[in-house]
Formats: sequence, structure tokens, C-alpha cells
Amino acid sequence: MHNKTVLITGGNSGIGKFTALGLLREGAEVFIACRNKEKASKAVQELENLSGIKDKVRVLELDLADLSSIEAMVHAFQGQRPKLDVLVNNAGVVTSKYQATHQGFELQFGVNHLGHFHLTQLLLSALREAPEPRVVNVSSAAYLRGTLDFNRLHQWPGKYNGLKAYAQSKLCNVLFTREMARRYPEIDCNVCHPGVVSTEIGSKHTNPLEALAWTLYRPFMVSPEKGAKTSIFLASSPSVAGISGRFFDENQNPRKLAAHALSDTLAQRLWAQSEQWTMRP
Repeated sequence: MHNKTVLITGGNSGIGKFTALGLLREGAEVFIACRNKEKASKAVQELENLSGIKDKVRVLELDLADLSSIEAMVHAFQGQRPKLDVLVNNAGVVTSKYQATHQGFELQFGVNHLGHFHLTQLLLSALREAPEPRVVNVSSAAYLRGTLDFNRLHQWPGKYNGLKAYAQSKLCNVLFTREMARRYPEIDCNVCHPGVVSTEIGSKHTNPLEALAWTLYRPFMVSPEKGAKTSIFLASSPSVAGISGRFFDENQNPRKLAAHALSDTLAQRLWAQSEQWTMRP
């Protein structure tokens, strides 16, 4: 990974931070993109201390729930580097209460899929400048329970189901990956399930009962360091060079996708709709 530039969304904590650490140790220059500048600065210090490597971690401010913030971040990155070797779309949100992005999309769809879709499209030119570009999308085995309801992406008619919305967003990650691989064969694009990882994602924005269940189950989850292994593998391993559109599990093994995630028609419709929704004046 020497002389390679990596951008990781949500790289200031959890899986993202340990992905950044692993790629730093392999020689990459790492940009961590996140909302909170104070937490990001603290993460930079931690990453430098843990890796023993100075001046190779940089911060970009990014709110994936706001298309304008994504555009500003891409402009800031392009002002610093002409190419991007690896994009790790890692950041995510879980919530049990209906919330919306700045542009009015259901929050989990808006952040977990649409924000990363827009970011990836805006960074295509930088990725194409790299000799062997890669995109890594962090999804979840929760995609198996996902169904894509286009009526529940802008709003959510009826009672909101946070777990259903999360599974839907993770299915979108998989569909996006497959369609990205089809449209841009020059860019290796894969998706992964990091395992059930002990992070704060399940306790920050959920109702008290779900937050308690998450807290009680945390001792049985894997660490963020272990959860980052597949992201690091897909970002750096020579063994997956030229492989694209695949789903990898927490043990870095490729897995066959469920039938509903293999629908080209659904993937293409999601892509077309996502393009329309992120088209800016």
C-alpha cells in the first residue's frame, strides 16, 4: 500500500478506525472522513500513536446525511490529491425512530446507501487516476432480511420499522456494489459483512429496549479490530485484484448472494433512481 491513498468514511471510530490503522501499517496515506472534527482530531492522535507513523493521516469533514456536505468534502479532497487508490464506504447509522436527511430521505437509506452512492460517483475521476482502483462497501448479513420498497425511501408510510429500514439499506449496499462492478469494470468494487461487531452504532440512536438489548449482547460480539479485517483485506490484498461485484464474509471468504440480491433489474432501478435523487442543479 506504499504510495497509495485511501479514503475511509467514518474512519474516526469503530471498524473504520481499525481499517485506517491496518492500512496505515501497510504503508498507505489515509484520509478519514467524518462529521465531528474534535473526535476526528483525537482519532488522528490515536492512529499515529498506535501505528508509530506520523503525518500520514488526514481529516476531511463529511456529513453523509447532506449531499452538499459530500460535495464540499470531495472538492476539499480533490484540492489535495489528484488520485484515490481505495475508497472504503464504511460509515453507517442505525435508528429505531424515523429521521430524515437534509434532502428529505429516510435516514438509514440516505446515509448508508444514497450518501455513499453520491460520494462514489463524485470520486470516480480520482479513482480512475489510480492504476488499480478499489471500492469497498461495508454492508451486513442483514441484507438477507432486506426488501427494497421504493415507497419507503423518501418517506415511511405507516409505523416506522427501524430494523426493516436498516436491512433495506444494507441490501442497497449489495445491489449498488453489483451494479458498480458491471458499469465500471476498471474499478474493483466489492462488499463485505464485517461480522456482528461491538461498536456504538446500535446503542446511539435506538429506543431504550433495543439499546439495552444491544448493550447486553455486546460481550458476545467481535471487536472492531477483528471486524475491520475484511475491509483491510479487500482494500489491500493482491489475491482479490481483478475480482469485483462479490460479497465477502467476516472471514474474508466470498459468499454466494441470496436470490433477491442478484436481481439485475432491481440493481439497475436503484442506480437510476439514486442518480436522479443525487442530481444537483
